[in-house]
Amino acid sequence: MGYANRHPYSSAFFIVAAAFVMYALSAGFRAIFGILIHPVMELTGVSYEQAGLAFGVAQLLYGASQPVWGILALRKSNGLVLFLGALLMGLGLAGMALFQGLVSLTLFLGFMVGSGAGALCFGMIMGLISPLLGSQKASAVSGIINASGGIGSAVLSPVYQFLIISWGARPALLTGTAAFALLLPVIFWLGRKEKQAQSGEQSQQEEVPTGTLFKNAVKTWNYKALMIGFSTCGFHMIIIQTHLVPQMISLGIPAQTAALIYTGYGITTMAGAVLSGLLCLRFPKQRVLGSLYGARVLTVGLFMFLLPKTLPFLAAYALCLGFTGDATVTPTSELVKAFFGAKAMGFLFGVTFLCHQVGAFVSSYLGGVVFTATGSYEPLWLADMGLCLLASVVSYKISSR
Repeated sequence: MGYANRHPYSSAFFIVAAAFVMYALSAGFRAIFGILIHPVMELTGVSYEQAGLAFGVAQLLYGASQPVWGILALRKSNGLVLFLGALLMGLGLAGMALFQGLVSLTLFLGFMVGSGAGALCFGMIMGLISPLLGSQKASAVSGIINASGGIGSAVLSPVYQFLIISWGARPALLTGTAAFALLLPVIFWLGRKEKQAQSGEQSQQEEVPTGTLFKNAVKTWNYKALMIGFSTCGFHMIIIQTHLVPQMISLGIPAQTAALIYTGYGITTMAGAVLSGLLCLRFPKQRVLGSLYGARVLTVGLFMFLLPKTLPFLAAYALCLGFTGDATVTPTSELVKAFFGAKAMGFLFGVTFLCHQVGAFVSSYLGGVVFTATGSYEPLWLADMGLCLLASVVSYKISSR
């Protein structure tokens, strides 16, 4: 029984609200990299190529650092990792505002902001709040927490455009530092509750080394299926994030209209994330996950290969893609937690997310190669359909234990 369940008048609402804000800020700042790149170039005096390198390092460290943070969470606590993540992101934004040059930008943006965002990831946040809320409540709110990433980017995008235009890049970045500084006492409060929950539920189990934990997990079909599925998820998502707007432009859609359609995609990702959380309460999570991957196959097949690629259908396509976009995160993370426990969730979900980023890299690179060679994105979408079908099949084969 979770800590909040034993203390019904304690702080369940505030725990959820704190997690919501944490993930909204972390995911929101990653989503506005495109808005920040040109102001940061002017502020730090680096070229576009150099800025691209630093932002690329941040994306790489975001994925690669998550298993490392997961190990620290296993040995210490989720609260400590989240505290360090907020501290790193705040200091990284301050360093970007105050120092110039490629080395400084790579250090503060690439390493500090990138790895800090990896610490403030979805799996780590859910790993902390799940024991505090109890299994049922945590499953119910996981979709809401997942959706907060989209809400964060939707809010931060216009806010930062306004701040940069009105105040300039340096004050805008320091505003971000202040936001993460305000998170620190909130995370400290959550960390204290985590310790109280752990002291109230003393486990007789011995601590399992992370190497042994991973070996035991990867021996199971369930975990291998989750890694396969999430790697195909990364392949699918980066096609959308990197190549969907260029594809619409190549089909004659004006750039502003394409950007507006992509905004609609972002809105439906939030709705899909919440719906996924609700479905996971009513149906087996592996079936929800398999159905989401299967829905991607049907969506891509219908709009890319059967219906005409006109503005109304492309807009509908983007909206339909959004409903399954972030929706796979909740059942994947919930299955990791169900099979291996909340304490191991940060590490093992971090490994699956690393698989996600490998798939993302492949599709990001292949998109340019395929379009250059064929003048069409259809071969890329066809490959995506095959991989999503594979993910659907392996997800349905996940057992209940």
